[in-house]
Amino acid sequence: MNRSHLPSALTLALCAALLAGCARSGPTGPQAVWQDEFNGTTLSSARWTPQIGNGFMSGNDYVSGWGNNELQYYTDRPENVRVENGELIITARRGAYQGSANGQTSTFDWTSARVRTAGKFSRAYGRFEIRAKFPTGKGLWPAIWMLPEEPSPYGTWAAGGEIDIAEGWGSKPTELAQTLHYGGQWPNNVYSGTTVNFPNGGTMDQWHTYAVEWTPGKIQWFIDGKLTSEKTGWWSARGAPPTSDADLHPWPAPFDKPFHLLLNLAVGGNFDGNPNTSTPDTAEMRVDYVRVYGLTGETASPGPRPATKFPWTPAVARPAQPDGNLVFNESFDWADTDPRVTADAPRLDGVTQSAYWTLFRSDGQATLSNDAAAGKALKVDITNPGSVNYAVQVRQDGLNLESGGKYEVSFDAWAQTARPMMLKVGGGQDRGYAAYSGEQTIQLGTTKERRTVTFDMKVTTDAATRLEFNLGNAGTGPVWIDNVVVKRVGNAAGARPPAADGNLLYNAAFTQDSPNHPGIAGVPGTAYWSTWSNVPDRLTTSVSGGTVTLNVRDVDPANNWHVQLNQTDVPLTAGKSYTLTFKGRATDAREVAVVIGENGGSYARYLDKTAALSATEQPFTYTFTAAATNPAAQLQILGAVGTPGSSYGLSFRDFRLVQNP
Repeated sequence: MNRSHLPSALTLALCAALLAGCARSGPTGPQAVWQDEFNGTTLSSARWTPQIGNGFMSGNDYVSGWGNNELQYYTDRPENVRVENGELIITARRGAYQGSANGQTSTFDWTSARVRTAGKFSRAYGRFEIRAKFPTGKGLWPAIWMLPEEPSPYGTWAAGGEIDIAEGWGSKPTELAQTLHYGGQWPNNVYSGTTVNFPNGGTMDQWHTYAVEWTPGKIQWFIDGKLTSEKTGWWSARGAPPTSDADLHPWPAPFDKPFHLLLNLAVGGNFDGNPNTSTPDTAEMRVDYVRVYGLTGETASPGPRPATKFPWTPAVARPAQPDGNLVFNESFDWADTDPRVTADAPRLDGVTQSAYWTLFRSDGQATLSNDAAAGKALKVDITNPGSVNYAVQVRQDGLNLESGGKYEVSFDAWAQTARPMMLKVGGGQDRGYAAYSGEQTIQLGTTKERRTVTFDMKVTTDAATRLEFNLGNAGTGPVWIDNVVVKRVGNAAGARPPAADGNLLYNAAFTQDSPNHPGIAGVPGTAYWSTWSNVPDRLTTSVSGGTVTLNVRDVDPANNWHVQLNQTDVPLTAGKSYTLTFKGRATDAREVAVVIGENGGSYARYLDKTAALSATEQPFTYTFTAAATNPAAQLQILGAVGTPGSSYGLSFRDFRLVQNP
């Protein structure tokens, strides 16, 4: 692909053949090297290809929900994508649709469209300009973005890069995300993003011109001609995971190769959550034009690689306290005059003895204070819980966790009303917000209680580790936290060996008890297994004759993961093939999800299939290839399925996971 700052003869010939007026001057003066004004009556097959389905193939494995737990099924129907009155119109529609996903026909509650220029147009560098109008509504996710033309010489996502020109949260119409994804190949990728507000008090449901100007070593984002963000540093590396500068691809990889354009309107998933009753049944993303211009300076040298912090870059570590506690001001009683409190230590607004602690809020609200009646414990009075667990997040940064260590987190916590809380020890943005501890759901009672979580640090040392108490999306009212300790208590165990019969799953017969792996609370014979429900009293579990049964009452099926049967610490090796088998049945026909993947972080899925259960027990078999080496992966059966409020039972036995020869 010619990456000259002037259009090549081939490019100009292609423009002339594809569309009249390709040489028309654009808003900034230079000639467009590619454009679509959507002046016809149908989407141009010479410029765009619709993508169909609810996922994609990654090697030999199918990734459902496009890797983001999205709900929609993309089609090329006029109901979802059409050209009309000089505009491309992508429509998301609520309504049952039968679609094929990985060879199986399933029913999807939403349809929409996603179109791309892959194989038809791609370019490195230039100005990519799109005039568009986005819909609003909880769970709507309009996006204008770019991916490398495949195959990328730097490897799979995100070592090959991704440029998000504009992504809108349907529930936050005044805000827009502008992001780069890069780093190592998933799951060792990172991202750098900026959330911006629309100029002049604008909102996403108005017409705006979105653009990026991409030159060697610099990418700038614009809304309506106003520069809103800029990135001048990124990286791409080989290795799984990359461990040193020797793994780096030459600067400015990966953003020095041709990328193609994508336009889509997603529904639900990780970005803005799932739709609710306020979400419209139809929503339109409208695009007036797409224009790509050459830029002066496209062939300039990017200069030397800027100073960059990589996951393996040594960092200045904050020492532990004399007793080994990595948390500072653990009891919220250090005065600002305490010699241990530095001038640059963060603090909680309005809390007098809160050095080293911070509060993050997305769409939640809370009032914080030292509660003298509770020994100066931190009182977090949640007035708006928000829509995600991190909507109200009390956090301490700067903990130095060393690779290969075993760590223990302990703290006192209670609430005015019994409720869950999510605890996480993990990385920041430069680590892709990885969860070193996994995301641990802690059920809080109404009396003060000591809680303890242990985990192994199995990734590169991180001197900027974050301890998070995530209190959002779980009701209002006060929560108290006190006496917080994070200590190294030994060395991490290696990957656990297979059981004596070669099974990578332990206690597959549901006959064992273990004080170190206690299993499902109150259910004998369930060592190494756990269950979870977003409403705990709606799930009861029993074991009989080697079969585990999950009795679900008044199910909430907003997400199938609202009911779970889990086993963690399952060792997998990248590139190796595995086969999972088990037998299952249900009180009536239910299709549950069968997942093996990451425990925490992005919750990436190496195996993501379904099991169609009936009242007659059936065997199920799945073969997959591990996308990453993970000594602590997890098996999950996700069973919140059916109509809201329905009740049913799910029964399983004879789980077996083996590595194939």
